Amino acid sequence: MHDKYGNLNEELTVNRGKYNEESLLFYDIILNSVINKPWLSNDLIVKFRKQFTSANDTVNYYLTQTAYNNYVKLCDYRKLYEIGGTLVGKYQAYVDSSDYIELKDDQIRYGFLEKEKPIELTKLADTKVKIKKDLAGYTLLSLKSSNDSTVDFIFDTGANVNAIIESAARKLNLRIIPNSIIHVMGATGARNEAHIGIADKITLNNMEMHNVEFVIFADSLFTFAGGKYIINGTIGFPIFSRFEEITYTDSTLFVPKTPTLKPGEPNMFIKLDDYILSVGYKGKKYPFFFDTGNMNTFFMSEFYKTDTTSFSPLKDTVLTFAGVGGSSKIKAKQPAEVILNFAGRDFRLIKPFVEVESEHRNKFLYGSIGKDFMGMYRTRIMSFREARIEFE
Repeated sequence: MHDKYGNLNEELTVNRGKYNEESLLFYDIILNSVINKPWLSNDLIVKFRKQFTSANDTVNYYLTQTAYNNYVKLCDYRKLYEIGGTLVGKYQAYVDSSDYIELKDDQIRYGFLEKEKPIELTKLADTKVKIKKDLAGYTLLSLKSSNDSTVDFIFDTGANVNAIIESAARKLNLRIIPNSIIHVMGATGARNEAHIGIADKITLNNMEMHNVEFVIFADSLFTFAGGKYIINGTIGFPIFSRFEEITYTDSTLFVPKTPTLKPGEPNMFIKLDDYILSVGYKGKKYPFFFDTGNMNTFFMSEFYKTDTTSFSPLKDTVLTFAGVGGSSKIKAKQPAEVILNFAGRDFRLIKPFVEVESEHRNKFLYGSIGKDFMGMYRTRIMSFREARIEFE
């Protein structure tokens, strides 16, 4: 419930013999889902329901929610619409109010997508691209449509969907699903109207993708500074989670046809379509959101609570948090430095913001890891297959 999957993995590795068969099967369902083995997690759910028919409502909620999470990874829209209906109709009491609004919005979206095929990605060869940066310093990747038009997109690990503005959707000749009016909740909690488009075929260097869903927003929502800065869209979870493995520096991005990273202790957990890193602070592990859409790492109120003796005496300041559709200001502290440990490395963050009273929807996360954190080492390997990030 508290998203501490690194702790769960360690507990099941070290103390597996302490748990009975029912508990182990339940925990294995959860863990396999977040280490990106949705098919195995689904098989275990079927096994659990056959063996333990007297599970209580709380257990049944987690089984249903985990199956839903698995089908998000598999892009099975028919199953998502079916299971989403169960979550909306039966389990409202178990879902946070803002998450429930988003769940209902997604239910409408999956209703429009119910008859669409899942996204498919084929690697024809290794893919190596030179990274381009936009005016704000974000990494850009160029997607080419079947009409040979290209559009630059921001590579954003924090994007739950592939987003695109209306003008770019027309340029790529996306197939618009008729009357597909939906609402998408942004990082600030604002709900923005959008439509759904499908790229029947789109390419990134030596990778071909078919049946790619895009959420289409008005150009005005992605236009800033009086028109001087325009974002065409973002490559989100449904695309890059299928890369299997990415090695990237500040200048290049490499996706091998065959992944190279060997199995090891997972430190990148995928809950639904969010990436949660298991990060160390003063000898303990905490769950952090991973979002390269953020230039700077910041800490949420749960982190503030772990070390109030260090943070509370500091001068009050304000963290301005902006996203599509709005912005908010949050009371915060700003220590001289915070040292974190991740993937066997220490990371020294200078004057980061620590929220005192968080307004973020996930109340169990301790912070959001941004580009500054990842940029401390020249080469980063992000493995979706092995649920791990490594540095060279």
